[in-house]
Amino acid sequence: MVRNFIYVLLTLYIGISGKVLGQQQALDLAAVLEMAMDNNPVLKQFENQRSITDHQVKSALSGWLPQLGMIGDYNRYFSQPVAIFPDFNNPESGEFQEVRTGVPFNSSLSFSADQQLINNELIRDRQQSSDQRKQADQLLEELKIDLTVVVTQTFYEVLLAQEQVSLTREDLRRQQKQLEDAELLFEAGLTDQIDLKRAKMTLQNTQASLYQYQQDIEIRKAQLNALLGRPASSDLKLQASYENLLMEIHADTLQGFQPEQRIEYQLLQTQLALQDVALKYEKRRFLPTLSAFYNYNILFLSPVGSTLYEQAYPYSLMGIRLTYPLFQGGKRHHDSRIAALRLRNLELEKTDLTNSISTELQEALSTYKKQLYQLKTQEANKQLAEEIYEILSLQYEEGIKNFLEVIVAETDLRTARINYYRSLFGVLTSKASLQRARGEIQLEP
Repeated sequence: MVRNFIYVLLTLYIGISGKVLGQQQALDLAAVLEMAMDNNPVLKQFENQRSITDHQVKSALSGWLPQLGMIGDYNRYFSQPVAIFPDFNNPESGEFQEVRTGVPFNSSLSFSADQQLINNELIRDRQQSSDQRKQADQLLEELKIDLTVVVTQTFYEVLLAQEQVSLTREDLRRQQKQLEDAELLFEAGLTDQIDLKRAKMTLQNTQASLYQYQQDIEIRKAQLNALLGRPASSDLKLQASYENLLMEIHADTLQGFQPEQRIEYQLLQTQLALQDVALKYEKRRFLPTLSAFYNYNILFLSPVGSTLYEQAYPYSLMGIRLTYPLFQGGKRHHDSRIAALRLRNLELEKTDLTNSISTELQEALSTYKKQLYQLKTQEANKQLAEEIYEILSLQYEEGIKNFLEVIVAETDLRTARINYYRSLFGVLTSKASLQRARGEIQLEP
């Protein structure tokens, strides 16, 4: 009794879980985009790169903090060093004598503290720190925008392929019935073999089209799975409301636009700021490097190794260290010119980017308008094809029209429907490109 009860509970649980999983697999565009943002491997790399940049900035700025260090060593002389001294007993003789110095065993322990006071490289790193972080954020944002557009367009391509399969299966069911009717009419002697063969040929062509569309779905799903960071063979079910799709096709074609809205323009502005700091760094190369230091040393000396650390001889010192290159063969002048030319190249790139953005925007706008016009045309064609097919079907049943005209009308209907959905999803994908060109892609915070 208890075992049967547990079995029923498990059966219910598995059934409910299966339904939940099935619902979870049917993803809309928002869910697909969220999955892409969470799992896309390239995006993860850029997120890691942003963290790397943050640590690089912190590492560079750590040079302003006091640098503490310790060095210890142990030495055993097998042959002690020799020093040359004058003859102290008779200094005027000009004679010298060799004297071995030191002891066989010695060791030292040194503690040091160094504080940078003036350092051109550290000044540059501090001035570039905020822009380096901004550049990493902008690179990540640019990838997210591109990923959003690609995922959106691939999502619509999968939906189009699914719709093509659905329409073709509907045609197959209708053509299968037509083939059965043609066989009955032929067997009854009311028609010859021509209608029957035409029905078979039409059915086979539709089956070939269905296979092609099914393979298109597999290709598009594999592409979308790759963007989602999943294996190409992973099961993927998509859903979208036809009414919502129709509501999303419209875009303001008269809206103004400024290049500053594009992330590429903002990124180039940041690169200009970084290069400007690099130029100032080269111009400041005349500055010396100035640092203060403090050293504390402990020296251990003994002629016998076992008593080396019984006696210590500490000493300490403090000082300021100045480093200034007097002549480098014109290196500073050439490096400064290189930095100035790189800044000029970025300014020219900015001009070229502005022109490219304007061209891209015009192309995206024209493509969107063209697709929208095509959608209205294909919608009218679809309605006409449906009306023609319905009329010819009725006339064929009444014996007014022949079977060939029905097949032609059916082919026109299938073509009109597929063209309509191609135009619909073409509008949606071109709208995504238009939003990308305008810098209107909104990312979740």
